[in-house]
Amino acid sequence: MKVKIFDMVIVLGAFFIFLVSGVSEAAEKIIKLGHVLDTKHPYHIASEFFAKRVMELTKGKVEVQVYPSSQLGNDREQLEGLLIGTQEICVPNTAVAARFIKELEIFNLPFLFRDFPHLYKVLDSKFGEDLNVTAQKKGYRILGWWVGGSRSVYARKPISDLASMKGMKIRTLENPIVIETWKTLGLIPTPIPFNEVYPALQQGVVDAGEGSVVSYESMKFDEVAPYFLDIKYLSTVIMLLISENFFKGLPGDLQAAIIQAGKESVPVERNANEEAENRVMEILKKKKRTIVKPEIEPFMAGVQAVLEKYGKPIGLEKIKWIQEYK
Repeated sequence: MKVKIFDMVIVLGAFFIFLVSGVSEAAEKIIKLGHVLDTKHPYHIASEFFAKRVMELTKGKVEVQVYPSSQLGNDREQLEGLLIGTQEICVPNTAVAARFIKELEIFNLPFLFRDFPHLYKVLDSKFGEDLNVTAQKKGYRILGWWVGGSRSVYARKPISDLASMKGMKIRTLENPIVIETWKTLGLIPTPIPFNEVYPALQQGVVDAGEGSVVSYESMKFDEVAPYFLDIKYLSTVIMLLISENFFKGLPGDLQAAIIQAGKESVPVERNANEEAENRVMEILKKKKRTIVKPEIEPFMAGVQAVLEKYGKPIGLEKIKWIQEYK
């Protein structure tokens, strides 16, 4: 019996040593990364990729913990969190981030980009680099320019063109230009945090909403607003943002690793978004949601006043450069 107990102690001891030797050293830094979408969304796919690459590139010294579905608050709250130090990275929409980095307002002008390739070229040019320098002066560093898809309209009741939407209460992003756009088009813009959109539609607080087709389906908005008007009035720009103060406090090797992981995350997110947008359109058709592609000219004509009002302070030359960039 004594021999058996002794043998058992030896075996358990060896097993304990094996476990300890197989566990990597604890991370020196923990980074909280938050976003407002669900775990199936391209934001989350790219966030998980970024976290994995940071772990690999820093050899386990930095662990990125991803918090989806507004667990760390809405976009505005998370942007504030980066400034006060309650979290390190967030993935905000430029429409909300423009409240903190005014120069981002240009991305909120309607019908600015022709298509995704045009958007990518602008973001990856010196124009995007200059905006990153500006962001750093205001407490943020852009690790990657992501995209949130093209934004259209969905509603609780049938919509077929601009005239059919007049007078509707529409949930919009919390941004002056977006609000002005829909007000000018004859609707009643109602800013509501993203995580509150579903009940707002369900309860009739708003009649419609505007957003990407991917989040429309992934957040199940199509259950309470089954009518989709495909107008692509905005190409949403999303940023992988890190607190500049936190970033500057890291050793050079960790900074380089995080920058590299951010760059590598860009094609992952963009490809996932394009694939998701195409896939979701097919899913919506199978679910027999009503999808209408109307004449865009009335919408474009209707927002000219918005372009004139906001174009001058933003810079008409910048707007023209973007529109003509190839």
